[in-house]
Amino acid sequence: MQSAHKVLEQMGPMSKKEWITLTVFIGMIILWGVAGLFNINTAIVGVLGLAMLILTGVYRLEYLREEGGDALETYIWFSILYMLSSQLNDLGFMHTLGLQISGLLTDLNWLTAYLMLTILYVAIHCFFVSQTAQLLALFAVFLEVAIQAGVPAALMAFMLAFATNYFSVITPQASSGNVIFVGSGYLLPGEVYRAGGLVTLINLIIFLLATPWILWVSGLMT
Repeated sequence: MQSAHKVLEQMGPMSKKEWITLTVFIGMIILWGVAGLFNINTAIVGVLGLAMLILTGVYRLEYLREEGGDALETYIWFSILYMLSSQLNDLGFMHTLGLQISGLLTDLNWLTAYLMLTILYVAIHCFFVSQTAQLLALFAVFLEVAIQAGVPAALMAFMLAFATNYFSVITPQASSGNVIFVGSGYLLPGEVYRAGGLVTLINLIIFLLATPWILWVSGLMT
């Protein structure tokens, strides 16, 4: 605590640019918080915050040219891949995929169908660049197929929800956080594939074993 006070004293009072940054940051949080109430596009809020920092001189375009090249390139490719993933759902591909999967699971017992759907849902994230994109595209499809196969609805719904979180490390492009780490050079793509694949497998096994027991104990599944 004393060390922190000493560092703060050495830094001195907040500068004008720091106050501007704090004000812009608070303003963006407020706008994001009320975005749903006033139908405000959250991406516009982010752009507005950056524009305010540039106009006030806190962030200069020179910084963007000197250090932002790799970051911009990373996010441009991420946005392209994200839109491609989203369009799979809009164009009806996911509906067709659901029908095909449903046909394959018709003659299987519900436990086998549950295991196959969970493993497939995790593995297929290798082709997605966003957890949100896969959730919107596949969650309802897989849940509907599972219910038709006799899988308890609560078990499948919770398992898919959990998987949407822990499979975020499976590939370098599996989440926006991975993209930042790999793009900045902190992690190599090969390291993400090895470590991320192992962590995803361990989590898959843990949740497959623990989720049914937790739901049974809580009374959500009999």
